[in-house]
Amino acid sequence: MERGDLTGAILDGRYRVLEAVAEGAMGVVYRAERLKLGRIVAVKVLHDVLPNELSARKRFEIEAMAMAKLEHPHCASVLDVGVHNDRPFVVMEFVRGDNLKDVIATGPQPIGRAIEIVRQVLSGLAHAHEHGIIHRDVKPANLVLSHKTGLGDHVKILDFGLARLHDTGQNLTSGMVVGTPAYMAPEQIRGLTLDHRIDLYACGVLLFELLTGEKPYHSERDDPIEVCKLHLSAPIPRLEDKLPGVPFGALEAVIARALAKPVEDRYQTAHEFAVALEAVAPARTSRPALAPTPAPTSAAIQLASADVMPLDASYPPPVELRSGDLFTSDPPPPVPERPRAGPPAAKPRPASRTRRAVLAGGALVVLAAVAIWAIRGHDAPAAAPDGGVAPSAASSDPSADIVTRANDLAARGERDAALDLLLRARKQDPSNGPLAYTAGRIYFSKFYWTDGLRSFRDAIRLDPTYRTDPELIKTVLRGFITTPSYNDELASFLRDDIGAPARSFLEETARDHPSQAIRSRAAGELRRYR
Repeated sequence: MERGDLTGAILDGRYRVLEAVAEGAMGVVYRAERLKLGRIVAVKVLHDVLPNELSARKRFEIEAMAMAKLEHPHCASVLDVGVHNDRPFVVMEFVRGDNLKDVIATGPQPIGRAIEIVRQVLSGLAHAHEHGIIHRDVKPANLVLSHKTGLGDHVKILDFGLARLHDTGQNLTSGMVVGTPAYMAPEQIRGLTLDHRIDLYACGVLLFELLTGEKPYHSERDDPIEVCKLHLSAPIPRLEDKLPGVPFGALEAVIARALAKPVEDRYQTAHEFAVALEAVAPARTSRPALAPTPAPTSAAIQLASADVMPLDASYPPPVELRSGDLFTSDPPPPVPERPRAGPPAAKPRPASRTRRAVLAGGALVVLAAVAIWAIRGHDAPAAAPDGGVAPSAASSDPSADIVTRANDLAARGERDAALDLLLRARKQDPSNGPLAYTAGRIYFSKFYWTDGLRSFRDAIRLDPTYRTDPELIKTVLRGFITTPSYNDELASFLRDDIGAPARSFLEETARDHPSQAIRSRAAGELRRYR
């Protein structure tokens, strides 16, 4: 039992193995119980028959390193690592739900659902790519649809066992082709240098399979070599050839680009792929096109113009929070300039409003942006001699330059750099409301609720008009209705720090949101308002 099936074994004195649930090329996944706490976890134990010369153990260690970096609603996270009888193991969250492979086996999925699932996968991959992590084996068997939150399909990406940290500078699979043939990009099959775009190619295969129930390239004899040859040379199949009469429309072009054989002809980022999906999603076909972005690393989807709230003096009508406005790792939209702290004043309507964007996932969360400040010809503020940020000579308000620069950094996925810039600026100018407000929104885009709320409270203290700012309220509300369980910190902020202005947003959500679970949560919170 100790060298084979580990059922019943206690690993590292902390984890009791209950049963084997899956097995892959590198190891066996067990359902286990964390002793004392009684928490159910997944434990992946490396096969003891794998020779070290194949670098299997090294790849297993890198899997743990890679997954430990991931903190995203659509990525399964690592909780612990250890060694049992010279066999390394990784402890991960135990994800309950339906394996996507079994879902696809039931037949073609509705277009809206297929797009939603792939957008969530892109959301998790965008986060991984931002950390320099390539999955390299995206396929239905590594995806689980979890329903524990009651908010519909919620995808979790599993098994970063083939993940390669982009900055390691080492090829752990030199001379080997690693992956699953049906989902491998041409350059992956050829054993060339790989980057994050192989994951996007696999998402194209996944989308085709969800829509048609069949892989774009498959062998009647189940021959992996033949499948690889098809990826390299066969024409890209059309959706309508698989399911004649189904109105796929512009999805044909999306599939064609996602599965392009030259890597430079494909979608270059998860963001770009997700934007293309948003443009053809059935419920959003009337929405305007997105502004171009400077090669962001995170995926984003555009909201309807009705979801962009005017900053009028009168309190605006609440935005509809739909199930498509979901988890994202993307940065917040650029923050408009506001008057410095003082008596509340009417806010002028801007001449043009930046389009907002978010990535679809399995529930609602932070409002993210695809509207990005123009980068060409826009220089960053110079560093001040003391390590701070020197104001632009052309700007009458130094904070406006800093806010612009921070939004540029966040839009490119450099959110930590954006926060560092804002924190340095806030030390130099602690009475500046826009700096605190911008920091709050970027913190929320990283799911750092406590830091985000602290910054929002500072912004309100410095400029009370932020209490009725619709984007601030929407950002916090989306976090509140998204968390798997009731979050008292977010609820207290809406109730005590915002108060009456938040009521209308909650009423709209409780009345019109398509999810019964979200309507119930919003309705329950309304009863706490006096």
